[in-house]
Amino acid sequence: MVDFNLVSGTIWLVCGIVILVLGYIIAFRGRADLHVDYDESVDPAYVSRWAGGTALLMGVLVVIYAVHQLLYGYNPAAFGALIVTLFVLSYATKRFARGWGYRG
Repeated sequence: MVDFNLVSGTIWLVCGIVILVLGYIIAFRGRADLHVDYDESVDPAYVSRWAGGTALLMGVLVVIYAVHQLLYGYNPAAFGALIVTLFVLSYATKRFARGWGYRG
């Protein structure tokens, strides 16, 4: 039987890689239009920089958590911290995509 931590850690790793790829496309390829909350009146370079950078941070955190779970097993405190952090960063990236802090 396969260990739960191996299965769960692999799923988190795949999700983190997907988030990193999308964050890379938004941040470095300038595809701000890929963000679901992108407001067309906001400069796409601003959205790419901030929303894409935040997505990259989210991806890195998910990958770090996945590696931690693969190596050390499930930790409820680490999982809770990841979920809360992802909620906060998700809210921030939505605000950036809508022009939060943009002075243009």
